[in-house]
Amino acid sequence: MKHRQKVLNIMAAVLFVLFLAVIIWGCTHGAGPLHTPVSDGIEQIDLDRIYLPSSGVEVNFSDVILSGQNETRKLIVSTQSGTVTTKLTDRLIKQLDFDFMKKTQDVSYTGTGYFVVDLDRLSPSNVIQDRDRKTVTIQIGHAYLQAIEIDPSNIIIDEVQESLLARGDIELTVADYTAIERDLRSRLEEKFDIAANGQAADELAIKMVKEVYEPVVKAIDRRYRVIVQFE
Repeated sequence: MKHRQKVLNIMAAVLFVLFLAVIIWGCTHGAGPLHTPVSDGIEQIDLDRIYLPSSGVEVNFSDVILSGQNETRKLIVSTQSGTVTTKLTDRLIKQLDFDFMKKTQDVSYTGTGYFVVDLDRLSPSNVIQDRDRKTVTIQIGHAYLQAIEIDPSNIIIDEVQESLLARGDIELTVADYTAIERDLRSRLEEKFDIAANGQAADELAIKMVKEVYEPVVKAIDRRYRVIVQFE
């Protein structure tokens, strides 16, 4: 009985030594935590943007820029204010032009002219993307005088200048008022639509169109810059 107990003790000791040896060998030769290289096709460019090289998706800036045409059809780039005056004359006898037989009255119109750029006329050919230089060039038409607005509160009608034989107010018909307004509007247009005003509007157009579209482009890719030029 004692012999059998001794054998069991020896076997237990051997098993313990073997178990201990396995543990020691595992600690010295075992591999670290399992690391399997996995590629998800995503490259982090910066904190706000990632690049998906395997997606095959390329951004077309032309599509993005032209998609907002309904929101920005005409961009007002410059306004000009001006005043023109016309002299109304009423003769006692129409055929005789003597100062003592006529009365006069000055009428002044103050108006505002609006120079605009048509953004709704942009087409894909007007948006040129250079992937190597990281630029988006937008070609626009020149600014032009699109409208004249006359403020009724700024219409000034002076007192009638009477003469010896011509007294009282100058009576005007509806046709007279229409002709006067047409003449003054035409003269305002001539006053606004000059080379100097057009050049100033063009310079502002380059700046303002860039301000409209550059945030759109940079929201897609901050590496790109916007260049605006005339067709």
